[in-house]
Amino acid sequence: MHVTLTEAGAYVEWLRQAVHELQLPPSTRTRAAAACFAIAQEHHHAIVRLIEEQLCASGFALLRVGLEAYVRGQWLSLLATDEEVERVARGAEPPGFSALARQLETTNAFSDGLLSSIKQQCWSSLCDYTHTGGRHLQRWQTTDSVESNYSREEVIEVLAFAEAIGFMAAIGIAGLAGNDQLALTILNAFKERTESSSATTRQPTWPQPLPPRI
Repeated sequence: MHVTLTEAGAYVEWLRQAVHELQLPPSTRTRAAAACFAIAQEHHHAIVRLIEEQLCASGFALLRVGLEAYVRGQWLSLLATDEEVERVARGAEPPGFSALARQLETTNAFSDGLLSSIKQQCWSSLCDYTHTGGRHLQRWQTTDSVESNYSREEVIEVLAFAEAIGFMAAIGIAGLAGNDQLALTILNAFKERTESSSATTRQPTWPQPLPPRI
């Protein structure tokens, strides 16, 4: 999916407005899941703004935490026991990404194995960007200096990844509100957005791992 900064900024604002002030059922489960989805959306928003300011290191670092926020929201919404929801709401740590992915992929919504694919293909890169690993250090090297050196293609890939997280989080909020029509509107808008550019650029569902620079 081809993404420009202008389009990315407009899209993140559209998603924010789409779910703004939705009425949600007043349960602990719903509140906890909705908080995760809202945080995932905020990370998407922050990634766009940081890249606009050419603060790519911080923007890239938020990809993993945005994904984790979304996955935790789905787990709280669909699978967590009442006791687990209460513990997390009181500040306990949820299970890790791998455990949540395995549980979620027992449901129809994730039976396609998407989360396992992300874990296998992208997780190492995501962790490197979040924790300043080797891949990230390589993107701060030029021939003559130590400075930000992200390629345009990498930035576009990260924006596309962030948009996928933001879009799914917005659908998650619509689902909690029981607003199927809004969820369908968000889905169709995302499909239209990706399909409109597929003729000229490749259109991955998720970005492939960025190769190490030698």
